[in-house]
Amino acid sequence: MFFLKKSYAACFIISLLTPFQSYSAESSQTIQKISAMQQWQHLLHYRSHSILGYMESENDSDNFFISEMGKVDPHSELLAEVPLFAMQNQLDNESLQCRFPARYHWLKQFYPDWVDQPCSELSAWKDEIDAHKLTLIFPASYLNSPSSMYGHSLIRLDKEDESKSKLLSYSVNFAANADPTDNELVFSYKGLAGGYPGVVSILPYYAKVNEYSHLEHRDVWEYQLNLTEQEVDQFVNHIWETKETEFDYFFFDENCSYRLLALLDASSERINVADDFSLKAMPIDTIRSLIDSDKVGEVEYRPSSGVMLNQQQEQLSDEQKILAVNIVENVDLINDEEFLSLTSFEQAQVLEISISYLRYLVVKKKQRSPENRKKSLALLSARSKISVQDVFQPIVEPEVRDDQGHLTHRATVALGQQNGDGFIDLGMRIAYHELMDLPDGFIRGGQIEMGALTLRGINKDSTSRDDFSLQLQRFKVINILSLGARDYFQQPISWRVSTGFDRFILEGSDLFAHLDVGGGYSYDLSIKNKDKTSSDYGQIYGLLETRLKASGQFEDDYQLSAGAQIGWLYQGSQWQMKAHGSWLPSVLGDDFDYQDIVLSLGSKLDRNLQIRVEASQQWLTKSGRASDGDSVSLGLNWYF
Repeated sequence: MFFLKKSYAACFIISLLTPFQSYSAESSQTIQKISAMQQWQHLLHYRSHSILGYMESENDSDNFFISEMGKVDPHSELLAEVPLFAMQNQLDNESLQCRFPARYHWLKQFYPDWVDQPCSELSAWKDEIDAHKLTLIFPASYLNSPSSMYGHSLIRLDKEDESKSKLLSYSVNFAANADPTDNELVFSYKGLAGGYPGVVSILPYYAKVNEYSHLEHRDVWEYQLNLTEQEVDQFVNHIWETKETEFDYFFFDENCSYRLLALLDASSERINVADDFSLKAMPIDTIRSLIDSDKVGEVEYRPSSGVMLNQQQEQLSDEQKILAVNIVENVDLINDEEFLSLTSFEQAQVLEISISYLRYLVVKKKQRSPENRKKSLALLSARSKISVQDVFQPIVEPEVRDDQGHLTHRATVALGQQNGDGFIDLGMRIAYHELMDLPDGFIRGGQIEMGALTLRGINKDSTSRDDFSLQLQRFKVINILSLGARDYFQQPISWRVSTGFDRFILEGSDLFAHLDVGGGYSYDLSIKNKDKTSSDYGQIYGLLETRLKASGQFEDDYQLSAGAQIGWLYQGSQWQMKAHGSWLPSVLGDDFDYQDIVLSLGSKLDRNLQIRVEASQQWLTKSGRASDGDSVSLGLNWYF
């Protein structure tokens, strides 16, 4: 492209050669007025991120601007661009109109005499994309990837012919341009610290569906946006302007969801939502913002292959499940008496589950091999010989969408008693969800907490105010727990990572820093009824854990312990219950053993309001002597 190769000085010289009357017709006051307009600043991605309100473009590429001051001065950028947009008789694909079509089309309402210049490359690209509608795609959260813990979002460019598969459409994605050699730890650090540039890319939608639905077993929600064809065209124009440029990328604020909002802001004067997310941008919150501004129409659900496998296997007997697993291991079993004795309907069910399970192994477990290809062909061939169709009930859509769950901030007030002393807790959490929170719209068995602070006021003597004290009770920097239930076909590892500051509930305990790491198994507790439905009794889990604690209250200022936690969890829409016990004997450092029992009961009052009762007992045993503490509290959680 012509303007990618020219320096700022050369562009300025070109502007001086533009016919003087084309530019002098507009006064400097008009230029000043247009440059101060919100939409012009949206097109340049200007945002204020400072207390003083200092404005600067979030785009970090020189080729996104013409003026040397374009990144920090929207007036200078407009002053440089207007005469260049007005130039006529330009060679095909070499005008500024071809480089910045969204800016040009928006500015043309103020300069109706401008003449469109030929841009065959842009036209061919837009014809190939054939975008007539925009759909916001939300792959749900995925705990096993730091960059996907809060979900993801991208935009699909739907074609005019709705009879064509949407999988053949293109999609717009914003993501960190990460070094593929970086491991998950390095990736997480750089993502938090802005160590990667963020890039806007456009690629076939089926590639993303395969990545999110099959590779990561994530449900996908599709939100059709209520935009006019002109606004859709402006969005595509703006993607052309940004697709070869870079932005900063941060997990919490300037992430995929925030950048897509900014791209939408630049495409329509009716949208102004990115400014609401200056500190953090949870993907689900950005969707809620578009819904609240009436920019979302129909919503569709695309279940992951994991959900399909789970719902289908619930319709089978245990004997069928075992047979399906065995058939995948040895496909010749389809000729054995055990399989042939089944009815045609049951045979079709077993074969379809076997095919789904084999696909899971190939994609999820990366077990690609010539042998598995032969197995797949054999199973598909056997299934084609059975005429029975529709052997499974349709996939059931979740009753509550992700965007309809509780909001991501949480404030807590709780009254309680610890070792005979009354207390009041005031808590605030930045994000996002824990096991005992209201579960609707969230992953079963999934927990992601960050920035959870609890202050405690203690009154040792209810008759005297002088005995009241305020202390930091705990601060959870990060608290992640994934209790993926194991079954016949899927065997995920349950795991947890937690770090922050906490106290024992023993008398006189000081604050200590800790890092907890654990892994284990979780299983659903369900009973199949006579009508083949299942009754949910929650899930049980067991984790092997290590805990490193550091504080001046410990001998050698630290303790490393290792042990186990066993628990039961029930996450109902109305009631939430959890019970667990831990045993963590010392390995290094201060020599004491830790044990606890914790009981929690929550009840939903409203979509964003929960009442909760908690009781806990702790024991510390050192040199054969045990000390203990107990606590009970009644609290109210408000999600906002």
